[in-house]
Amino acid sequence: MKTKSNILAIIIIIIIGTSVYIANEYYQDYLDEQSNTIILKDAKLEDISQESKKINIYVFWGSGCPHCEELFRFLESIRSNYGKYYNVYGFEVWDNEENGKIMDSFKEEFKEETGKRSVPYFIIGDEPFIGYQSSMNREIKETIRTKYKNRKEINKFENILENKEEINK
Repeated sequence: MKTKSNILAIIIIIIIGTSVYIANEYYQDYLDEQSNTIILKDAKLEDISQESKKINIYVFWGSGCPHCEELFRFLESIRSNYGKYYNVYGFEVWDNEENGKIMDSFKEEFKEETGKRSVPYFIIGDEPFIGYQSSMNREIKETIRTKYKNRKEINKFENILENKEEINK
C-alpha cells in the first residue's frame, strides 16, 4: 500500500512540476513579447525595424503638445494587451526640422499637404491619423489588430527608409 502511495505522490509531483514548467515557459514568452515592444519617443530613421513581425506606428509629435502626450500615454497603456502587435517610433517635429522633413516624406506617400506641422500625426501600419482624442481609442486598437493581421500587405515605406540621406538634405 505504501508503494502505491509513493508512486502516486511521485506522479503528482511530476504533473505539478511539468505544469509549472509549461506555465513558466508560456509566461516568459508573454513577457518577452511585451518587453520587446519598442516605444521610442525620439526615434531616428535608422532605429526603424522592417524585419519585425510587428507593425510600425509612426508618431509625429510636438514638444509641449498635450494631445501628443496623451497619445503616447495611451499607446503605453495598451502595451500589455497589444504590445505583441506593434512598435512605436516617434519624431518630434516642432523643434526638429529634420524630423519635419521625415513627416513630409510620409505625408507625400498619402498625397497629403506637406509643410504643416499639425500634430499628433500618426500612421498605424499604412493608415494615417491626424490629431488625437480619447474617443479614438477603440478605433486605434481596432486598426492595430487589423493592420497586424494584414501586415504582409502593408506599404512599409521602404523608399523613405532607404533614402534617409535624401530626406535630410
